[in-house]
Amino acid sequence: MLVDPAIKAGIDTPEDADDYDEEKFPHFHLFCCAQLGRPMPDWTCHWDNAKIIKEIDIKDIKTTTFDDLMSKGFR
Repeated sequence: MLVDPAIKAGIDTPEDADDYDEEKFPHFHLFCCAQLGRPMPDWTCHWDNAKIIKEIDIKDIKTTTFDDLMSKGFR
């Protein structure tokens, strides 16, 4: 459910989404953690949320909070 939106957004995605090194795929990891921890208000929000996560600078990815994501439009 999350791999296709991540790929479409340009997020580096592991071959095995169930077993990967989060250090090698930090954007994907944040996307999975944030998206799976939230209800989906509509059927397309995960596609939009992937684009928001893709835009986070790599130097900020590990310190990004959920409040940070929400302020960027994460639904």
